[in-house]
Amino acid sequence: SMGERNKRLLFDQLQQEKNKICADCSTEAPEWASSNIGVFMCLNCSGIHRMLGTHISRVKSCRLDQWADDAVQFMCENGNDAVNAVLERHIPVYYRKPVPADPQVYKEHFIHGKYERKEFASPGGCAHYETGKKEGYLWKRGKDGKQFKQRKFVLNMDEGTLKYFIKPDAKEPKQVISLTSLSTTLAPEKINHAHGLQLAFMKDNLTRQIYLYADEAKDAVDWYIVLRASSFYLIRKSNSQLKDEEHTEPYRKRWFSLENRRLLYFEKPLDAYPKGEIYLGSRSDGFMVRDGLPAGQTEHGFGITITTPDRDYLLCCDDKEEQKMWIQELKWIMTQPLSDQDTA
Repeated sequence: SMGERNKRLLFDQLQQEKNKICADCSTEAPEWASSNIGVFMCLNCSGIHRMLGTHISRVKSCRLDQWADDAVQFMCENGNDAVNAVLERHIPVYYRKPVPADPQVYKEHFIHGKYERKEFASPGGCAHYETGKKEGYLWKRGKDGKQFKQRKFVLNMDEGTLKYFIKPDAKEPKQVISLTSLSTTLAPEKINHAHGLQLAFMKDNLTRQIYLYADEAKDAVDWYIVLRASSFYLIRKSNSQLKDEEHTEPYRKRWFSLENRRLLYFEKPLDAYPKGEIYLGSRSDGFMVRDGLPAGQTEHGFGITITTPDRDYLLCCDDKEEQKMWIQELKWIMTQPLSDQDTA
C-alpha cells in the first residue's frame, strides 16, 4: 500500500548517515520529524518543536503517524545535513551546539534560536550576545549553601569584569570577577533548579565557585552565552599573538606543575611565577585530552593535545611513560565534578 511504501521511504532516510542523529542535539536513532522543515529529531527535541507552534514546525512520528506522499518527498529532498547547512551556518565559535547530556533549558534555547529567531542563519544573527554588556538580578546561593538571595550582576567586557552587588543601589560591588579566569556552566542538577548556573573563577590563587539561578529559563541561558562570548573575546584578544602562530611556533621547553584544576607552566622549575596556566574544566563542558597531535603537526617526542572550549594546547613529552602518566592524570581531573569546597 501507499502508506507502507511511504513508511519504507522514511525509514530509508533514517538509515542514511546524515539522518542517523537528531538534527538539534545529536541523540542517536531519531524517530520523529518536522514535516515542514525537513529534519529528523529525537523524542525530546520533538517536544520542544511542538512548543514552537505548528506555524514554525509540524511534528510527526516516523513510526506512528500517517504520511502524505508530498511530505515524504519533502523529507527525502531535505534531511538534517541540508537544513543544518543553512540554519546552523553561522553558529559563533563561543556557542556550543547542544549534546544529549545538556540541560533541557539549553536545548530549548537553542531550538528557539535556530528555528524561530533564526539566529544562526545569517552573519550577525548572534550580535546581541556579543555586546559585552549585561545586567540583571540572579539568585545567589549563600555561603551556608542553603539560602538563595537576589543579587544584582553587572557584566562589563571593556573592564573585563563581572561584578555583583548585595543591594541594588550599592556603590561598591561585593565581588569583582575577572572574565579571563571565569568558566561558566549550566548546572541545574548541582542546585536542583532547572535554571541553575555555576561560575568557577580564580581568586587569591584558588578556584572559587558561585551557584546561581535566574527566574526565567531564557535569561539563565542568555547569561551563560553572553559570559562565554565575553570571556572568549578577551581570551582571544590576549592570546592573539599566540593564536596566529600557535601551531607553527617552535616548541619551547617548559616545567609543568598540576595544582587542583590548573596546569601551570614555568620557564624554570624554581620560578616563583608561572608563565601561564591552562584551566582544566570537566569533560561535559568540552575539555578533553588525547594522545598525539592534530594531523599535520610534527611531534617532538610523544604528543598530548589538550582541548579547551577556547583552543587546543599541543604538548610533547620526552618519553612514552611520562606521556601516559600525564594523560591519565589529566583525564582523571576532567572526569571529576567541579568541587563545592571552593564555593565563594
